[in-house]
Parts: sequence; C-alpha cells; structure tokens
Amino acid sequence: MFDMFPNPKRTSFPNHIYNNMKVPLLKQAAFYGANGAGKSNFVKALIFLRNFATDENFLKKVTLEDYFFQLTDRVQDKISFEIEFFSNGHYLLFTVEIGEKSLSESLCLSGLGKESDRTIFKRINKELKAKNIPNIDSTTKLLEMNGRSSLLPLNQKFPALPNEEIRDAFKWFLEKLVIVTVNSNVPTLIHLMSKWPEMLSFTNELFNKTGMGIQSFKISDQPLDEWMANHQNFKDLQQIMEQDPLKPDTSISRMENNRNIFAVTMVNGIKTAQELVFEQIGQNGFSKGMKISAQSDGTVRLLNLIPAIYDAIRHEKVIFVDEIDNSIHPNLLFSLIQFFGSVESKGQLIYTTHSSKLINQQELLRPDEIWLIEKEQGNSKIYSINDFKIHNTINLENGYLDGRYGGIPQMGDFID
Repeated sequence: MFDMFPNPKRTSFPNHIYNNMKVPLLKQAAFYGANGAGKSNFVKALIFLRNFATDENFLKKVTLEDYFFQLTDRVQDKISFEIEFFSNGHYLLFTVEIGEKSLSESLCLSGLGKESDRTIFKRINKELKAKNIPNIDSTTKLLEMNGRSSLLPLNQKFPALPNEEIRDAFKWFLEKLVIVTVNSNVPTLIHLMSKWPEMLSFTNELFNKTGMGIQSFKISDQPLDEWMANHQNFKDLQQIMEQDPLKPDTSISRMENNRNIFAVTMVNGIKTAQELVFEQIGQNGFSKGMKISAQSDGTVRLLNLIPAIYDAIRHEKVIFVDEIDNSIHPNLLFSLIQFFGSVESKGQLIYTTHSSKLINQQELLRPDEIWLIEKEQGNSKIYSINDFKIHNTINLENGYLDGRYGGIPQMGDFID
C-alpha cells in the first residue's frame, strides 16, 4: 500500500515534510522498478479512478474486462480502489468497487486512524444511504438514469445532495489531481505563460538554477497580420480562425513535433501571434533568441513539465508524472528534484523514474520518499526502501543497483 506519511525516525530533509496539517505528509515520492514491473499501470489506475470520479459516462466508454488482472486462472470480475486525500479542509476517504454488472462506492470523512471514519454516503448499485439527505428521491432517480456513473459527477450536475464534502471530493479529482503521462503536452502553454507572468518568471528561475544554458525565456508578441506576412507556410491559419473565431480569454495553438510552435490570442482587442523565445549565448558572448523548434527534446519535455511543477509548488495540487526522466539528462533531473525539494511548496510531486542518480539520501531524497515496484507471479508489489534497516550514511544508489532492495531487472545471460 502506497502512502505519503513520513517515518518520524528519519530526520534528514525536515523541509520535505508538511507539518502544518493534522497529520504530517511528505512533499514528494519517487517510484522505481524494472520495465514491465507496473509503474505505468499504477499511474493508469489513477487515471481510471479520476475519470470515473469526474465523468458520468466514463464506464460506458471503456471495456472493463481490459482492466482486470489477466495473469491468473481465477476469474476476476471486479476492480477495487481506495484513496485518501485532503481537499478544502477535509480529509476524505473514497472507496470504489466496480464489476461488469455491479457498482458500489462510498465517501467518508477520514478519522486519520485516530477515530472512526464518518460515512457521508454509501451506495450499492442504485441503493443509497447518506447523511442529511433532503432529496433522496431525486438522487435515487439520478442513479436510475445512469447506474454506471459515480455519484460525484452526477451530484455535480444535479446537486441533489448539498454536502460540501461531496463537492470537495469531485473538485479534488477534477482540479487537484494532475497526471502527466510520457506523451503529455500542454497545447495552451503559450497562453498560460502569457496570462500568468508569475509562471513565466518561475520558468526563468528554473532554467537558471538547473543550468540549462538558457539566459532568459520570454514570449514574443506580434500583430497577426504582420506575423502572417513572414510566415506564409501557415496560410491555413486564417481559414481556421474564420471558421472558429477567437473568443475572449482563449487562444488557438499550433503543435508540431510535440512543440508549441505559436499561439494566436486577443491582446487589447488585437489578434496577436505569440511565440516562445529562448535567449541563448553562443560564441564570444553572442546572444540570440531561438525558437522552440531549435530546442532539444529534453528542453521541450522540461517545458511541458513546468506547469505541473509550478502547481505542485504554488498550489495544493497532487502531481503524478510518469517517467519524469524521459529525455532529461540525469544531472538535470537531479537539479530539478533538488530545486523542488529546497523551495517552499504547497502541493506534492510523485513520479516514476529509472534514474538511479536520484536515490541519494545525503543530497536529495529521504528513504521514505523512495518506493519500489516489483513483479511477483504477475502481480505488482509496492514497498518502500524505508522498510529496510538503513543507516543514514549508506549509499542507497549502490545498494539499489546491486539488487539489495529489489525493483531492478533480472537479466539473463546473452552470451553462452
């Protein structure tokens, strides 16, 4: 079972712990494991749960059997989840069990292991039990209309249950739980940077402190007509905008090769083309603004991670990143994680990685922030390095690579 509770006996990096809550919580966690061990499946399970909790029609769009455990001769016909989280002052426990023809879920105020949990609602198929139900008939009718939906999105659409805890649970899944997959990009990145100058400043700070070789990062603005005159290869843009005119506080973006080539937005009532510009230093101090098309895959990957990292630092969001090291050099990733650990933050950053360089309890991570996933007879087992008796002077990376803690590939001989 995975959790974000710190080991009180560990004293390193006390700034990695949030102590201003009813229970102390860690600000980050790293997942390690061999290819195929189940790291990405853990992330996919969270995506499934988030979609179920926010989309009333989600189960109608998927083949549930595809999510059942396949490597067994025993018949599996249900999927179960239990997640505990903090939202708007409430510690909540959401439990789900989904079968082909059955569905049960419950939402409780967590007693945090100190007292009994208090049920907010408990639902089995179309039968509902809840506290303070002014419109039980209306809620029952909602479940009869869509018995394969979670009550969370249904109640958001038709608020028959006025409980603020239900609204907070839905809002947490929709807004506070952010999942970044390997192929994720941010089509609205230019618009976000333009709209939120503090995110642009944060990006410059991050680039400077992680040694990216980028002197400054900015957004260039140019009236669309002038910009189009110098970019004849985007003639189709005008037709697109005529079919879908710009609305206030919106933009049209062009993505190529996972890169934000440009965006068009309204600036003071004028259609404006915006581009990302990277000021870089060349020979003899020569400086030039480079476009994103000239940047490496690693720089682009980091750029796509920045909104999520920004949210983990500035807002109370829980960010999951699958393969955070994808296209990013181990030294750069080390600096990035070190930066996150050193700054004052509000949210949590949880990521999967193969970069053993991060397993460093002297400079980077506490043992209770390092988790391993290993396959046993097809099942993925999650456990923490903190479960081992580890002195604070031990080199964890060497121990991990030697197989002392598991979570590494078991290689056969390639040469007889």
